[in-house]
Amino acid sequence: MEQLINGSWIIAGSMKASGDSPQSKTFRLKVHFKNVPVQDVVAKALEPTKIAWVNGQGRPNFSKWTENQLIEIDFRAPARAPVQDPKEAMIARLASMTPEEMKAELQSMMDAASKTVK
Repeated sequence: MEQLINGSWIIAGSMKASGDSPQSKTFRLKVHFKNVPVQDVVAKALEPTKIAWVNGQGRPNFSKWTENQLIEIDFRAPARAPVQDPKEAMIARLASMTPEEMKAELQSMMDAASKTVK
C-alpha cells in the first residue's frame, strides 16, 4: 500500500535580489501536501546521496557491478560545514605555526588587507 503525505511543512531559506547584491532576505515557505506519495518526496531528497555514491564508490568499481544490481548503502545526512568563529579559526591556524611562520602570515594578511582598504 502506498503511503501518502497530507498536511504542510515549513522550510526556511534566504535569497539575494541578484547574485552580486549585498542585500538579502530570509523567508519561510509553507509547502502543502495533499495525497502526495512519500516516495515522490523522498526520491528527490535522496538524489544527492545517489550522486555521492556514483562519484564515490560507484564509478571506480564500475566493472564489479551487474546490470540492475541492488546495492545497499547507509543513509547519511548531507554534510554541513561546521560553523566556526573566524577569529577562533585564525587563532588555531596561527597556533600551529612557528613564530617566524606566524609573523610572515600576519604580514601577508596585513598587506592583503591594506590593498582592499580605500
